[in-house]
Amino acid sequence: MSSVYLFDVDGTLTPPKAKIDPTFATAFLKWMKTREVYIVSGGSFVRIIEQLGIPIMNEVHGVFACMANTFYQRRDQVNYSGMNEWDLLYENEFISPRNLVRSLNAYVAKSNYHTKTGRHLEERAGMLNFSIVGRNASAAQRANYAGYDAEHNERKRIVKALAQKYTELEFVIGGAVSIDIFNRGNDKSQIIDRYFREALQDNEIHFVGDRIPFPGNDHTIAQVLSAHPNGTTHEVENWQDTAELLKTEPFA
Repeated sequence: MSSVYLFDVDGTLTPPKAKIDPTFATAFLKWMKTREVYIVSGGSFVRIIEQLGIPIMNEVHGVFACMANTFYQRRDQVNYSGMNEWDLLYENEFISPRNLVRSLNAYVAKSNYHTKTGRHLEERAGMLNFSIVGRNASAAQRANYAGYDAEHNERKRIVKALAQKYTELEFVIGGAVSIDIFNRGNDKSQIIDRYFREALQDNEIHFVGDRIPFPGNDHTIAQVLSAHPNGTTHEVENWQDTAELLKTEPFA
């Protein structure tokens, strides 16, 4: 039975919002040469390119970006930069409900966290990304907020409250400092019915992610795959765990 491999990016292949480690990039590129690999990330397609680099992207079969609300499929044609051309096969739409932005801004204002850097909201295809510390935060500021959140569970409390108020939406913890917001059902698990339901009959499908426990943004896809006899999920805490995972069966 053949295998298909699905990878999250932040916290799985790279440090959060950072580029892939060069040594790991070399090892991962060598590993994926003979395998069918897809990326399933909350980040945008452009950011995924920046994080993983052109050599790895040229070996990936497809990229499900923005919580799988867009799907890009690689073509054989190479452009002037040395990167393969890509086709956008679908893109979901997200229309923010009335007062959602006001609610999010209120959480920023009310948060007891001491540093707020701005750009707290980012619109992506099919979703919103929200952060208390803000997207202008440095790596050190992001790390500080991640520690604060681990102690105070701020994001979990916000997710719970917003989910009760906006029942037509889903709110999940993504990356180290943010919350992903999208229409109910438009999470990473949508790719199973869209593209991999038939493949599951004859292939083993493996998903690797760092946010598998609820309310993480890898939870639903892990849940759907784990319910199928040919689906398996692998939880990691960082890219170093993924590097070690690649040395074990069924990856080795």
